[in-house]
Amino acid sequence: MDLQEFNGKVNQLFSSLSTQVSSFFNFIISKLKDFPNLSLGEQISYPAVGLGFILILVSVILFLL
Repeated sequence: MDLQEFNGKVNQLFSSLSTQVSSFFNFIISKLKDFPNLSLGEQISYPAVGLGFILILVSVILFLL
């Protein structure tokens, strides 16, 4: 495998990853636009998952310091 072939595969991988991440966030944003009409469980779970993600980021940053 030469460098050009490797570069093409890496670009294809990043393009695919970008598309998947974009569709994931579009799904979350579409759900949150209609937040009052979500079920009670969904209204609790979205902020809880977001808070968990923020706490993980903070803990990793504090661990590195």
